[in-house]
Amino acid sequence: MIDKLKRQLGISGDQEDDLLADLLDGARDTVLDTIGRDNLPVRLESAVVALAAVAYNRRGTEGETSHNEGGVSASMIDGLPGEIRSRLLNYPRKVRVMGVED
Repeated sequence: MIDKLKRQLGISGDQEDDLLADLLDGARDTVLDTIGRDNLPVRLESAVVALAAVAYNRRGTEGETSHNEGGVSASMIDGLPGEIRSRLLNYPRKVRVMGVED
C-alpha cells in the first residue's frame, strides 16, 4: 500500500517511508474500527490509502476548522471525508453472536 500512497502523493524515494507507514497504520485502524472487523478486507485497501493521503495533506493543520491568509480562506474537513465515510458505513458489519450462560 505504501507504493500506492506514494504515487497518489507524488512522492519518490524512501525518505518519508516511516511517516507514510505510520499514516497507513492509523488509517487502517480507523477503517477497522469503523467497519467493526479485526482484519482488513482487500476491497477496502484503497480506502486506507485514501485516508492516509488525507492525513498526510492535513499535517500541520491539526485542530483547525478553517484558515484565512492573505485574503484566501480554506475550510478543513472534520473527521472522515464524506465519500470514504459512506463507503465504510455501507460495508457489511461483522455479526457477533452472544451466548447465554445457564
